[in-house]
Amino acid sequence: MVGYPADREADVLLADGGVVHLRPARPDDEAAIRAMHRRLSARTIELRFFESFPRLLDHDVARVLSADRHDRVALLATLGEDVVGLAYYSRSGERDEAEIAFLIEDAHQGRGLGSIVLEHLAVAGREAGLLRFTAEVLPGNRAMIAVFRDAGFDVEARFDSGAIRLSVDLEPTPRSREVMRAREQHAEARSVARMLTPRSVAVIGASRRPGTAGYEIFRRIVEPPFAGPVYPVNPTAGHVAGVLAYPSILDVPGNVDVAFVVTPPEPIFEVIRQCARKGVHALVVLSSGFAETGAEGRARQEALVALARSHGMRLVGPACMGIMNTDPAVSLNGTLVPRLPRRGRVGFFAQSGALSADVLARAVARGVGVSVLVSAGNRADVSGNDLLQYWLDDPSTDVVLLYLETFGNPRKFARLARAVSRRKPVVAVQAVAPRDRTRSEAMFRQAGVIRVDTLGELLDVATLLSRTALPEGNRVAIIGNMMSLGGIAAAACAVHDLEVAGGQPVDLGAVASVDDLAEALTRALADPEVDAVVTAFVPPLKGPEASGRVIERLAAGSRKPVLVTSPGVFEGGVPSYSSPEEAVRALAHAVRYARWRDLPVGGVPVLGGIDRRRAAAVMSGIESADGTEPAAESLLSLLDAYGIPAASTGSVPEGVAVTVGLSDDAVFGRALSFGIGGIVTDLLEDRSWRALPMTDADAARMVREVRAAPVLFGYGGRPPVDVVAVENLLMRLARIGTDLPQFSELRLTAVCAGDRVEVLTVRGSLTPPTELDEGPRRLD
Repeated sequence: MVGYPADREADVLLADGGVVHLRPARPDDEAAIRAMHRRLSARTIELRFFESFPRLLDHDVARVLSADRHDRVALLATLGEDVVGLAYYSRSGERDEAEIAFLIEDAHQGRGLGSIVLEHLAVAGREAGLLRFTAEVLPGNRAMIAVFRDAGFDVEARFDSGAIRLSVDLEPTPRSREVMRAREQHAEARSVARMLTPRSVAVIGASRRPGTAGYEIFRRIVEPPFAGPVYPVNPTAGHVAGVLAYPSILDVPGNVDVAFVVTPPEPIFEVIRQCARKGVHALVVLSSGFAETGAEGRARQEALVALARSHGMRLVGPACMGIMNTDPAVSLNGTLVPRLPRRGRVGFFAQSGALSADVLARAVARGVGVSVLVSAGNRADVSGNDLLQYWLDDPSTDVVLLYLETFGNPRKFARLARAVSRRKPVVAVQAVAPRDRTRSEAMFRQAGVIRVDTLGELLDVATLLSRTALPEGNRVAIIGNMMSLGGIAAAACAVHDLEVAGGQPVDLGAVASVDDLAEALTRALADPEVDAVVTAFVPPLKGPEASGRVIERLAAGSRKPVLVTSPGVFEGGVPSYSSPEEAVRALAHAVRYARWRDLPVGGVPVLGGIDRRRAAAVMSGIESADGTEPAAESLLSLLDAYGIPAASTGSVPEGVAVTVGLSDDAVFGRALSFGIGGIVTDLLEDRSWRALPMTDADAARMVREVRAAPVLFGYGGRPPVDVVAVENLLMRLARIGTDLPQFSELRLTAVCAGDRVEVLTVRGSLTPPTELDEGPRRLD
């Protein structure tokens, strides 16, 4: 449609985890809107229109269909072919306010739809120059009053002629952003919970032929066994594995919460429609033939997701290995892994099916227990971000493991990873090019994510973090009866910035007994100068069981981590490793993570001296000019509007030159870089990196992380500069990066002299990023 604002379409999650589609109203929506009106109760009509005359419904339809998408904007909430809610605002004259109205079908009231529509209408209103919405509400309409009051916007209310007149300021507030994020987290976590805790499941494409995906996935689900009914769906088989089969999911006699789909791609769209009619909450699509096959498959995948979401369903996959929940109340092995691992406190998300199976096999061998697993395949809908939202408050998961090939929304991932890492460790495997490693490691570190290079290292860290408390420092006691193993452990400590307590390992001697080990370990755990213990003890003739029991007993009575490293590795409550290097490396990760947890979070300061009106005028000129590289003069004017002054023409003050860059990173989205100016910085890649948004604490650490930082503090007799002014420069450029997503790149060179920071050169590029982490709630 000409002029149709497609960018206002959005799939959104409701409070119960279900999905609806929001979109602007169109002229051909009249029949669907009238059909919704016919489904409304008399009470809903009375609360909306203050009376129940049918002509008021006709008037409402006319107002929706006459929307001009500027002074009058109407949004519909659709589920399948049905309209289940609508909302619009209408401005009269040249005023900067508009009247807003909502109408939600009775069956969908209480699902949080009103607050989401308000967020989306507020964005449209601000774009149209509106400052506030007004609404008249009956005193008995508590639900609608709550929509406005609980949204976090500034709201005024007054009683007038039997109704309450509400006035809502549209400018976002810290409270409105907090409310939006909290509701987003609740809805996304709820949608994952519905998927991972089904009461009943169906396998569409279940097969009687061993070795096929349809046979194996059905057998895996029924063997633990799953706590609820499992329905095989096969149009030609009467039974699958001795269980009565059904020709289609519509023939299944009971409810179905989650459907596992293993059909070929051709009939899958009809399968999805049937699942929608059946009331299925979520789909796990193991079928291949989608984005992994090329452009045609990618288009097929996009249509698949759109169809599932339009009917209120989430989708895992396609081309995935499945989902797993070891909770005894669920006991779901909806994967192709042969058996359910033991119950534990480690949650795992991966895109690769084969890698998921490998990690689970290693976890079983190491005795690492799993809480839930999601293998997302092509990650067309449910992503690692959804799982992070779920794990944030999940009491069953203490450690999060991630294998990430791509990010659905990198900016959102950075935000969520920081939030989860503050509560529980997040360990991630992600391969990066060598040239991107410094940047990637810095931004993972900013988010508190423990980044590892291999699956073995992933399980090493998980083994430690899932079984012990975090170390309080980096002082390690090494106890053993073989000098060679102790020496290897000490050397590894030096590599990983750990301090060997006492300066050297404790050598018990080759003929040391288990009692000798117990005595030395007892002393180390009681020593206030020891934060963790690594044992390198080769058991005597009694075997590893006796020494293992001693270590486990003593470790259980202490909060200090105790790691076992010996040829006789045993399974138990103490993390054990086959080599000292593996143990020390895992411990070093835990030490660094504990340090990160102790760092001050900081905040985003209020920056004075920003002229938003002038900045908007400059940006308008930049965007109206030809080309994607704005003129330096325009960029300098923009920086000045944000309180970043340029150096006087022809006058370059003496001082320390620094380079600051704003760019869109493939891993973490929008990022800021900092370095001391000069060819050495470029040669050695001596830069620090942070993902946006960032805090003042991030800015302070950025300045001090680069190896050339001493130059700023008076190294070599140079006069020191005002480092606070440098940090202020970083925060102001970060604000530009947050406020103006039009820039894909912005790089400047500034000179720091005393308490002044002035810009010498600046260049930038305009290419809006495809993924943002701002605005009203929507599914990525």
